[in-house]
Parts: sequence; C-alpha cells; structure tokens
Amino acid sequence: MLPPRPTAGSVAVVKQSLQCAADVMRPGVVVVSRSTTLDGVARVMREHGVHGVLVTADDGELLGWVTARGLLRHSQPDEWRHSAAHDAISEPCVSVVPSATVADARDAMLAADVSRLAVIRPGSRVPDGVVAEIDLVGHLSR
Repeated sequence: MLPPRPTAGSVAVVKQSLQCAADVMRPGVVVVSRSTTLDGVARVMREHGVHGVLVTADDGELLGWVTARGLLRHSQPDEWRHSAAHDAISEPCVSVVPSATVADARDAMLAADVSRLAVIRPGSRVPDGVVAEIDLVGHLSR
C-alpha cells in the first residue's frame, strides 16, 4: 500500500518500519591502540562518556572491544598501568553494514552475544559508528 499523497497545503508523514543500522547508530567510535594501558583506556572511557572502546592493531585491524565491565573484571585498578588494552578485550568486534535492518542488527548482536556492533561500510576498515544494546532497546520501544 502506498502512503497517502499530500494535497495542496498539507504534509504527509510516512514512518519507515524498516529503519537501518545507520539510523540508530551513534556516529563515530572511540578507538585505542592495542598497547594503550588500561589506565589510558579508563581515562578515554571517562573523557568520552562511553562504556566500551574499540582496540586496533598497528595495521588498523579491529581486534575487539574493551568494555567497562570487562575492564572491571580484568584486574585491580592499581595494576592497570601495567596492562595493555589487547589483554582486556572482552568482546569481539562484530560488525554490520549501515544498511542492515534494525532486526538484522539485533539478530547479529544476540547471535554473537555482544553488547555493541561496529557499523562499517563495505570495503572500509573504519567504523562509521556503533550500535549499542541501549540504542536498539530505545528504537524498539517506540
């Protein structure tokens, strides 16, 4: 069924039922190198107000996420200055393309048992953004 056509002087609002990952993602991703100390990771999380940072290898390969929960589980804070981000990766980097439906993003997140997805254009190694569990919950509760 087609949406109603607007008449002169009126506006038709069409709600898309199949929004995509790009519509619900948070633009940009906070990234740290594999050798960043956990002290540095905690500082970056605090400064950017995020619960997870993406860890990259020297060649740009996406290694995985250090999450706030994973950081708490990894070691005592007084040991963080001696440990590197790659030692505290708690989730793999699972990605979806920007055009993936919200349902596909949810399914990918649940299947991989992760709390966030990198949104990456085909052929790119740089994420455009991230979709976190709360983003999906917020979208699905509307």
